[in-house]
Order: sequence, then C-alpha cells, then structure tokens
Amino acid sequence: MPDRRDARPTSFRVPGVVQLYRQLPEELRRGLRPLNLLDELASFLPPAARAATAIATEAVRRLVQLRHIRYPLRRLDGAGHHGRRLVCLLAVDELSARYWTKTLFPEPPTERLLGQVAALETRQAAERHAGSEDLALWQVPWPASRRVNAAALVPSSVPLWLDTSRPFDVILAGERHGRSSRKDDARRVRRLGLRTRLATGLRDHEHFRRALYEPYAQRRFGDLFLRVPPHAFRHARRAGWLLLLEHGGRAVAGAMLERWNRDVRILAFGVETESRLPTGLLLEACYYHAIRFAVDSGFPRLSLGTARPVLSDGVLRYKRKWGAWIGRPNTWEVFALRYRNTPALRSALEAVPLVLDRGRYGLAALFAGGHTALAAIDTPGLTERACLIDGEPSGGNPSPRGVHLIPAPAVWPPEAGLVSTAPAPEPVPVGDLLGGPASSDPEDALRSAHRN
Repeated sequence: MPDRRDARPTSFRVPGVVQLYRQLPEELRRGLRPLNLLDELASFLPPAARAATAIATEAVRRLVQLRHIRYPLRRLDGAGHHGRRLVCLLAVDELSARYWTKTLFPEPPTERLLGQVAALETRQAAERHAGSEDLALWQVPWPASRRVNAAALVPSSVPLWLDTSRPFDVILAGERHGRSSRKDDARRVRRLGLRTRLATGLRDHEHFRRALYEPYAQRRFGDLFLRVPPHAFRHARRAGWLLLLEHGGRAVAGAMLERWNRDVRILAFGVETESRLPTGLLLEACYYHAIRFAVDSGFPRLSLGTARPVLSDGVLRYKRKWGAWIGRPNTWEVFALRYRNTPALRSALEAVPLVLDRGRYGLAALFAGGHTALAAIDTPGLTERACLIDGEPSGGNPSPRGVHLIPAPAVWPPEAGLVSTAPAPEPVPVGDLLGGPASSDPEDALRSAHRN
C-alpha cells in the first residue's frame, strides 16, 4: 500500500518556512519558543516573581528533555595522583567528563567507551553495577536527583556566599585564622586608582560581554568554559547592574551583578586580557568593588557564584579567600558516587577532596591524608568530615575532633560502597546492564550525550 504521506499536496510540506526559521538569528529563534518567551517576559517582573518563574520554566524544559538524555559510559584507566593506577567509571555529560578526567588524572588516561545510559536509569544503574573500579560517578538529573536522602551524592556545583550585612572594613579584616591576606589584596587594589561606574547603556553591556567577559573566561577555563548566553546578560541588565572598572578612561574590568530575590549575585566577571595591568590584580579589583557595592546597597548576602564540588578547586579556594562559605546546593544535576576504599582512591582524595550532599544532614567532606589534610578542607558550610585511612587508627593517633575515620575496606556513607571484587569487566553494551537498548556506535553515544 502506498504511503499516504507521499500523496499529500506539496503545499502542506512548507520546507521554505523551516529554512527561513533556521536562517533567523539564534536570539530571535529563541524568543519564538514558548518557554523561552515566558522567560523573556519574566525578566520584566519583580525579583521574587522573576526568580520563581525562571525556575518553573527551567523545570518544565528539563522535564520535556529528560527522556531523551543519554550519558556515555566511559571506563578510564591510568596513573592517578601520586602515580597509583586509578580506574574510574563515568556516566556523565561531555563537559563533566572533561572536568572529572582532568581532575582525577594528572595525565590523560586510557578511555574505553562502554555504551550509553538513559538519564532516567542512572540511579538504577549505579545501584546494580558493582565492578572492580576504584571510583564511579553517575550523573542523575532533576527530578530523579531529589528522590534521595542521606545518600552519597556529589553536587554538580556548590554556591559560595558572602555575608554582606557587616561593615565593609570588617569583611576585609577577615577572620582570626589566617585570612588577613584580604587586606593586602585591598591595599593593592586601592593603589590602582581605578574609577568605578555603573553602566546602563546597551553599548557598554555588549562591550563588556564581547571584549571583557568572553575572552577572559575562555582563556581562564579553556575547554571547560561554559559561556553565559546573551539572553542571560539581557535579563540581568533589566534586574541588575553592570559595574565597570576604568583606567585611563577605558574599561579594563567589570562585573555583571544581578538581583535575585533579596540578594545580589555575580553573573560574570570580565577582565581585559591585553592590559598592561596584571590580570590577577584586576580580578581582585572586581571582587573588591563587587563586595563594596553589595555592602553599600544594603544587600544581606552576595553570591560569588559557584565552584566545582572539590575542596582543592582553585576557584573555590580563591572565593574562600574573600570570606565566602559554601551554601546548600540547589543544582539540576548531581553525581551518584560509588567507590572502593583502595590506595589509589585514597591518593586521589588526598589531592581531590570531595563535597557530598547528605540531604537533611547537610554537606560533608570526603577526603584522605589524615591530620595533614584538615587545613585543605577548612571551609565553612560543612557539617561532617570523613577521612579514609589504610587501617584501624592507632591509639597514639586519635581521630581529629569532628572527623570520621574510615579504615579500609569500609566506605562512608555505606550507600557509596562498590562491593564486588571481580576482575575488571570487558566492555559490554550498557543496555544489557539496564535491560534496554544500547548504541553500538561510539560516535552515536557521544552525539546523544546531553550537555547542560
């Protein structure tokens, strides 16, 4: 029987309309989609209503996409920190795969693509899979990420907050324990003699985005750079401020600040990369003047943005230097963590201490290295700390106060355990593990991966 679709008149096919749509500028195409149009209209609302609408539209958008998301399943094998062989399993999107690979392995490891995992099945796959790897991370998107409590979950990022209800001089003074370097930073910034200006014009905003923010962030983060899209800057312009720092009549740095509920948050920093002034010093100036703006404007808190859930992360440590503390994550994705308490895993955690979201129990640090590692994880906002050790603690080396010592082969929390001691598995289609179809084409698995 002939296909009835082929018998339709040509006038019903309207290929020209589709081609015309694809030729429109991306920002214009974006505004023609219903959820994006709602987002655009919400940017004109008061702060509380705007935030609620933005969260609601993003939730609907992610629910629609959820059943189409696939994560490539990778097995990484290589020399980890301190030269120990480390074997990892990652079922994450492309950007996360690049980050975790670079973070866990000083040198590129051998990578084997095993298949792909449907986003709706990642939690079940994490529970069922018990291989011989040292560590496994399984990406769990919202809303599946909310159906957990006190589990071994690594948030995709952690927010850094600063209490700006205090006087500015008090913030710069720092706490008693080794944070007075902020004073030196402030002194160097004041010597620059930069002029600050709150810009409102479209030309200033476009110059900041194209000439300061994008080149600086691209150079700083490389292939881990996730560009803030133009529409986010447009929305922030309606509900925020562009703080420009000028030297010799030219904008050399700046910060895009955005009102979010009762607080203010930093959407993006921008620094002139070809300036005669040191880039690091200009970044310090951005922090200094953004904090001062929040204090002078009467905002109770300033969001310094987010950082990766690794306590040794350079971005996290830099923001911590300005007095920030880790807040409760509210991310759209988390990573289900499974591991074995092996020498290789402990070596990795010495260099890469992790933040775990323990639900109602708060945030925890999972690390190794004993007493010597405590200073590296000294970050306000953590309610628990667990240190993996080789064997039972000796009587002369008691547990530090507030720290759980976890002797091998035990793991913490118990949900994080990989109990299998079988030899390393050969690559198999992930669909066999999950009872569903799997891709036989590695390139297809990569193309199917959803990137946030």
